Amino acid sequence: MKRLLLCFIAFFCVSINPCKAQGTQIDSEFFIPIEQSNLYTRVIGNSEKSIIIVLHGGPGAFSVDHEFFRDVFEKDYLVVYFDQRGGGKSDDCKDKSMLTTDQFVKDLDDVVDYVKDKYPNKKINLLGTSWGGTYGFLYLIKHQEKINSFISSSGFADSPQRNFALILHERKLANELLKNTTDSIKIKRYEAILTKLDEIEKSEFKDFFNDMNLLRYEFPKDLGFDVYWAKPEMKVKKAELLNDLAFYDRVKYTPELLEKAIAKLEYVNEVFMNTESYNNLNILNELNVIKKPVLVIQGEFDYAIGVEQGKTIYKALKNIPKKDKELLYIKNASHNTPFEAPEIYYSAMKAFFKKHN
Repeated sequence: MKRLLLCFIAFFCVSINPCKAQGTQIDSEFFIPIEQSNLYTRVIGNSEKSIIIVLHGGPGAFSVDHEFFRDVFEKDYLVVYFDQRGGGKSDDCKDKSMLTTDQFVKDLDDVVDYVKDKYPNKKINLLGTSWGGTYGFLYLIKHQEKINSFISSSGFADSPQRNFALILHERKLANELLKNTTDSIKIKRYEAILTKLDEIEKSEFKDFFNDMNLLRYEFPKDLGFDVYWAKPEMKVKKAELLNDLAFYDRVKYTPELLEKAIAKLEYVNEVFMNTESYNNLNILNELNVIKKPVLVIQGEFDYAIGVEQGKTIYKALKNIPKKDKELLYIKNASHNTPFEAPEIYYSAMKAFFKKHN
């Protein structure tokens, strides 16, 4: 279960000297009522500034992102962290009919309206990572009039593209390794991987949870790369964080609560991954309705979403003026860009939100 946690906590805390904040700093917890559920929400930051709503990864994960944005945004913005339906400290959700992208968009609209009413007369910005990046685009397609700007970090808009890109990459690696070994055991393993890759590619992603585990976790071990890391040695920083008791205090969790949240993550994520509409999600043609400022961030070796995904999204955002849309590929980084290139990562986000707020 810790493996899933490490993949969905995709942020790293940068040491920045704290400054005395202007305005009132608040730290408030409450639940936002939505259809057949309640979403745990924590709002921290400057009560006089614009709002940033943070969309965590998953689907099914939970927000401990205060740990990573507390010294980055909370002095200059009012930051809203919430656990999406079925995740973290939000109500359990075992009704699979409620675990859909359409329902999540409705949920986010309820969150936005609630926040607008509770903290009126403020610009609302979105910041989404991984699935959260996709989530933000899904929301903007229907409700962009309520949003001031959006940052998508490692998000995707064409799921088949990301899936086929990973299969293609692994097929290439397996064929290269076959040519360069005489070890019969390795030959057998590479041939088995190639056979399974063909099966997955032809499956149309109808029952994809177990296949994704193979593609993202098992095959890479034998093929000599990491889907989520360009610098695997940086994993130790995540491990250290999970063993830091002060971390649990800051994000208001206990190890026991974290275990429960991970179990909820696994359930929700499996429901989504076994939904054909999610695995074949492609909203590229719909992105052309978006006119709000957007920053797209991606690591250049991010095989979790496909190395061309960021460029594909940027190109599809046809109706955003060039001055309002940005694309940043971070060199020598993968899906965990905050760990592998924190200064570039956070600087880009801070500059973008400052420009549009």
